[in-house]
Formats: sequence, structure tokens, C-alpha cells
Amino acid sequence: MEFKKRRFFKYKHPCLMIKYSCIALMIVSFTACRTLSVQQERQNITTQNLQLGTIGVHKNFLLEQDYNFTAFPQFQHPIKVHVNGVPFNKSKLKAFENAKSAQNKAIVVKYVDSVKPKPRFLKLEIADRIAVLKSLNSEANKDVFQFLQNKTNAHLVSTISVVFDAEIAAKLSTAQQVFLEHTGINNYVLKTYNQNKEQHSIHLSEGVVFGYQTSKACWKENRKRQLEIVDFVESDDRCPINTHRVAKKAKKKINYKNF
Repeated sequence: MEFKKRRFFKYKHPCLMIKYSCIALMIVSFTACRTLSVQQERQNITTQNLQLGTIGVHKNFLLEQDYNFTAFPQFQHPIKVHVNGVPFNKSKLKAFENAKSAQNKAIVVKYVDSVKPKPRFLKLEIADRIAVLKSLNSEANKDVFQFLQNKTNAHLVSTISVVFDAEIAAKLSTAQQVFLEHTGINNYVLKTYNQNKEQHSIHLSEGVVFGYQTSKACWKENRKRQLEIVDFVESDDRCPINTHRVAKKAKKKINYKNF
């Protein structure tokens, strides 16, 4: 007697398919609501007054996003900062207003949809990453280095979007050079220079930070078989060839046949 083979199909109920689609759409929507595009680069929206140059970790939840400060690296030399003025749009204005309320600041942005030009905020970005690398690989930052090595989701705050009052914004925008420098204990300050002479000191806490971008360390072993941070890349980018975003993957395997 011959038996006909039965074909079994994985049947998905239409309601389940709709459910999965709705969940995926919700996740995409929440992600989009928590980011904004600044000069064609994606930034995370924040209501915290994050400091440029600090080390931290994201805490992501479905309906909200938080951020944990972890360390203030001891930069051996001033870190050069790029300053760019960027016009507001409605989404960026909303992010600013939410951050302003949370940070309890009185800074006012006069935005009228039908009026041009639009008011601007400042995009502050670490420009001298070589100086940052040298500092993080130094003995002075041993604890910070160890933290970055062990915590795979830790990163550097490399860019912030911030609003200062008109006077401070003008000082930063017109300066020939701007540097990030230490002040006090676990705090940074922006210093402006013209013709190599210091002009102004500006605390980041004087502004309203509403967006930020992070960079992750790329690791490699040196000739002494010691781990080093050799580069920083934006969170969505890949590390250069022969370097790794996870420190333990950079440890070379020992070939005992050569001993």
C-alpha cells in the first residue's frame, strides 16, 4: 500500500502578520522620534545637558531613551572643536523646546514658519581626534581606557547640538579657534582664541543641549601585544581594516607552533 506524502505548510494567520507589521512600524516610529538629522548626520535627541568629550552609555527603552555619564577623560592638551551654525526647522525646534524645559533654561528662540532666514543653533564637533586618542591611551586615563575595553557599548560624545544666548553664540561663531579644555574637577569649558590669544571661557552648562552624536573606539594590538585605541568611528560606521570595535576581538591568537 502506498501512502501519499503530506505537504505541511507553515500557515501564518493574517492577524498575526498584521500584528508583526504593526510592532515593526512602532519600533521604526519610536526610533525616528528619538533622532534628528543635522547636516546629513544622525543625532540622538536628548533632554540632558550632555558634555562634549565625555564617555557614556545609552540606556534604551521602548518608549524612552536615557543616557548615563561614566567618565570625564583627562585630556593632556586642549581639544580643537569645529563650530557650525545650523538653521532650525520644526522638528529641531521641538527637540530644543523639550530640552529647554527639562534643563530649566530661559534661552528663547524666535521661530516663525513663514519668516526667513531661520534662527540657528550650534553644532559643536570634536575636530582633533588624534589628541583624544593620545590622551585615552595614556596612563592618566587608565581607568577610562579599562572601562572602554570592558564595556562594549560605551562611547565618546563627539558632537552636540546646542543653543546659547545670542552673545555667547556670537563669541563661538566668530572665534578663529575654539578648544575644549578642563576646568575644575570633572568639568570642561570651551575657550575661544583669536590670533593665539585667549578671549573667552564658556561653560557648556550655559547652553541647552538637545542633540548628540557618539563615536566608538576601534582597537588593535601593538607590537608589544598591548591593546590600543587607534581610531574612533561614528556609531553606525565600521572600524578600519585590521581593527575591531570589541577590544577582546583585537587580541591576536598565539601560534604555539612557533615556540
